[in-house]
Amino acid sequence: MPSKESGPFDPEKIFQLGIVVKNIDETVEFYQEVFGIGPFEIREVNYPNATYYGEKAGYRGKRAFAKLGPITFELIELIEGKTIHEAFLKERGEGLHHIGFEVKDLQKSVEEAERRGLKVIQGFTREDGSGFAYLDSDKIGGVIFELIQKPIPKP
Repeated sequence: MPSKESGPFDPEKIFQLGIVVKNIDETVEFYQEVFGIGPFEIREVNYPNATYYGEKAGYRGKRAFAKLGPITFELIELIEGKTIHEAFLKERGEGLHHIGFEVKDLQKSVEEAERRGLKVIQGFTREDGSGFAYLDSDKIGGVIFELIQKPIPKP
């Protein structure tokens, strides 16, 4: 049985559930009214240097975040650009897109994933090394895993 440290992430560091939606505002309203989920923090994101299957393909979108206990619930809406979220929406419609795991060192986690035969299908890295990388882990099991290194807070 493999140890937790043997893979690209520690399974106990589950951090996020990502859901692709057509319209964040409508989805937030529905989740708040029907399920009591919230409050949501809604913001626009812009990743001009993001990669899409290894090629630079920046994009803009909207995100809504809410806490579900220790898990961050992320809603994803594309505004412009080429992304795996767009492809997911076209192929499958709205729904669970990824499970995100917090990692200490994004680059090392990506290297370990690649050693195990996985590829980064979309990613973004900031100057401080933080960022995210979506893996092509959906070949078996149907779910994309995302590696997330949070930015280091400034003192």
